[in-house]
Formats: sequence, C-alpha cells, structure tokens
Amino acid sequence: MTLIGMVGVGDMGSEMVPHLVADGHQVWAFDPDPARLKAAVAHGARAAVSPADAARRSDVLLSMVMSEDIPAAHFGADGVLAGLRPDSVLVVCSTTTPTVLDQVRSQAGSTRHVVDAPIVGGVRYAREKSVTFLVGGEPAAVAQAERVLVSLGNVERVGPAGAGVKYKLITNAFVMAAEVGLREALDLTDILGGDYDTALRLFGVGPMAAVVKRALDESNPRPLRASAQDFDALLSVVDSPALLPISAAGRDRLWAAVDAEPGHEPMFVELTRRTTARERYRSRGQLPPVDVGPGPS
Repeated sequence: MTLIGMVGVGDMGSEMVPHLVADGHQVWAFDPDPARLKAAVAHGARAAVSPADAARRSDVLLSMVMSEDIPAAHFGADGVLAGLRPDSVLVVCSTTTPTVLDQVRSQAGSTRHVVDAPIVGGVRYAREKSVTFLVGGEPAAVAQAERVLVSLGNVERVGPAGAGVKYKLITNAFVMAAEVGLREALDLTDILGGDYDTALRLFGVGPMAAVVKRALDESNPRPLRASAQDFDALLSVVDSPALLPISAAGRDRLWAAVDAEPGHEPMFVELTRRTTARERYRSRGQLPPVDVGPGPS
C-alpha cells in the first residue's frame, strides 16, 4: 500500500480517487471546497486539513490544482512544500508553464523530489483510467511516481525535470489549433448559409473526425474558459505572440466564444453550437442547460 496525497479533487481528481482506493492505496485528499472534499471521502479518501497535512501523510503527493492556484496550494505555512517529506515525491499534474514549475522546484530545494506530469485527456478519460501523464524528472523520483500513476492511466517518460510541462504545451499547440479550426469552419458555415448538422456530419467522416467526436462528447465536460486559459499559458512562454500566429489568433477567437453571452459560462461542446458563433449569426435566448459545476482542479 502506498500513502497518496491528492490536493485538488475537482472534476479530474474526483474521478481518480476511486481508482487509487480500488488498487489498495490509502488516499489523503484536500480541497478548499468542502463539497468536493466530502465527495472524495465518500469515494474512500481520508480528509486532510490542509495541503501541508496531505503532503505530510503521503509517499506520493498528486497536485491536481489549476495553474493559477499553484502558489496558494504549494507555498506558505499550510502549503504542500511545508509538509512534503524528503523521502516523498511531489507530482505536479497541472498544465502550467516552466516558470511556475521552476518556482515550485526552487522552493522545494535539493532535498525534496518534484516530478512534473501534466495530463493529456479529460474527465471521461480519468473515469476510464485512460489519461496519459507526460512525465519529466529525475529517474528514481519518476519511478516512485509511476508506481502510483499507472493506477490512473498511461505514463510517457519524456525527459528531465520540466520536460513534461514543455511537451504538454507543445501538444496543446497542435490540439488546440485543431479545436479552434472547428469553430472557424462553423463560422464559415454561417457565412455561406450552411447547416451545422450537415457540416458536423461531414467533418466526422474526414480526417478531423477525432476532433469532432471529442468536441461533441458531453461525457467529457470542460468549461470553454479553461481551454482559453490554456492558450494564455501557451503564449506566455514565447517572447512575442507573433512567433505563434495560429495560437495567437486561436486564443482571440476562443475568448470571443467564452464571452459571447454575458452571464453564461459555455462548456467546450458549445464550440459546435451557435451560442459561440460570431455576433451576426449567434443564437440568442435559447442557451442550452449547461451545468458548469466547480470546474477542474
């Protein structure tokens, strides 16, 4: 049995807790949202009182928080690093930037082990134990982390510390360009007076079938805002957005889709609907019943 801490039990983490428990591990979970923490306990986890408490009790600590929440979750008297033992491994699963990861590694010091393992795959993949972790780090620490990660999905060792974060951003540049391309193809459908159902059906029989299938998959929920924020993270690692013109244009289009209807938080599936169309073609007053929930951790 491995003692596992999990900080952040939102949409992704909540799907992973049952797999870890089923494999015989003891899981200590923490989340600032009491409802999320209560749900994790219902799935067999034990409640930690802080990130530091979860780390103190763990052989492997999985950090599942959003990138912007990393400082609050990891630093300070109650943060992960305050409780992380020298013989334990911190596994940062967030989609973040090399700069943020370097801050964590710097504060961890040379006596504690940090592995970066951002995740490819969404909520449905976490539920099905089919996510992929892009893992970077020192071999012994990676091996310790991998013994836990294989309970949750697949492991791709991609290089030294920081390589996982870098390759996740590189992967996102490709994947997200295709996703925004779907929205632009539907923008052209609007301009030419076409029908979304027909366009989506035709997209689904061509080389972009996997992109369309993922966009329409409501069992794999994701707030569209999270995708736009991923574009921001991607562009933050280059000196100028002009170096990645497709990503820069894609970010602008995605944020326009996120902000299309004031007061409404669209889910990713709405890239395929007229609620995220250009102003002239947008459907109004018939927004789909979307439950955003607490969002991923």
